Amino acid sequence: MLARLGSRWKAAGLLSITDFRYLWISSSIWWQTRWMDELIVGWVVLELTDSAGMVALVSFCRMAPFMLFGPFFSTVVRYVSYRWLIVNAQFINCTVSGLFWALAFFGDLAFWHIVVGSILIGMGSAYDWSSRRALIPDLVGKDRTTDAMVMETVPQNISRLIGPLMSGILLEFTGTKGGFLALFLLQIVQIAVIVRLSSDTDRTDRKKSRLAPWKDLLLAYRYSRRNPRISGVLIITFLMNAFAFSYQVLLPVFVRDVLFLGPMELGLLGAGTGIGSILGIALIDRLGRYYREGIIFTISSLLNAVATLIFALSMSFSLSLAMLILVGIGQTGFSIMQSSIILRSSIDAMRARVMGLLVLAIGGGPPGRLLVGSLAGVVGAPLALATCAGVASMGVVSVLWRLGGMRRN
Repeated sequence: MLARLGSRWKAAGLLSITDFRYLWISSSIWWQTRWMDELIVGWVVLELTDSAGMVALVSFCRMAPFMLFGPFFSTVVRYVSYRWLIVNAQFINCTVSGLFWALAFFGDLAFWHIVVGSILIGMGSAYDWSSRRALIPDLVGKDRTTDAMVMETVPQNISRLIGPLMSGILLEFTGTKGGFLALFLLQIVQIAVIVRLSSDTDRTDRKKSRLAPWKDLLLAYRYSRRNPRISGVLIITFLMNAFAFSYQVLLPVFVRDVLFLGPMELGLLGAGTGIGSILGIALIDRLGRYYREGIIFTISSLLNAVATLIFALSMSFSLSLAMLILVGIGQTGFSIMQSSIILRSSIDAMRARVMGLLVLAIGGGPPGRLLVGSLAGVVGAPLALATCAGVASMGVVSVLWRLGGMRRN
């Protein structure tokens, strides 16, 4: 079985492209630090404030720049390269993690430090993620973009397993100091890799346009409206980020206040998503032979949302873990097909503009996190998350029903 699966993975040949290999290694470390940072910061904030609302507020600060700056991505890349944006975002991440470690080491880490640091990381991430995705077709060619997305998803999903486990172990045995030190060291390694990306990876032809930023955004909106595949992906991306992915914010709250467990169990539950993600790679690869990209994307999104709904109502560690495994499977299909559909459906001249819209759709996460945090303070975390996941489920079904383009190649 493994040999048969390996023989189908022509995508692995993309690692022979030097610049793609450096980007892939860097992205592997980037995803690892992201999943670790999410749990470590969430747990620390909960310990400092004892408030689910404050945990959601920090997540809002991390995601808000996506909503504020993401739509102007195409304007920014007229003046600086994708490489420049990626490298500088890593310097921001490394500096913030280093400061968090130093403050924790001396016992001076406060809630406001985490809020400010989260805003800074969010500002870099708003363009970092988009730059990594938008650069891929230039490195491998549009025809191999889906293969490249599958390759990127492998370390992304493995890190969903390893990242939470490492976070739980570090918090359990080394505390906050050990967690932030590990993040700082990993980000130093990532910088050493990404700076090796050659300077000629930038495409100059996308810099010819001189439209005002708001006209760029309007042009991308009109273009996506004429393409139901793109508009469907954008709508579902907004729904998932605003409602279904809220479980990530409240996971420390569920572990401590609903299941009455500790950091080690937090790491295990977080790793459940990673287990599902790894299983999802093989499953999505197989389903891709028989079903259209749009169908896989919407069904994966629906699976994620429904599993999140059941997780929200669970009072059992075993059931919660099983649901998070299903969440991981759904999230894999969502992640692979989201960028693949956008990049393959967009002409080169519109790629950066449409990626800006995609980041804006991801920017639905900040108000969603504030919403779920506010609801959790009023009705409790389980009902708050169940309500949001239910909204996401109904929204995905509506998009699949109304946009026929999502059912066609």
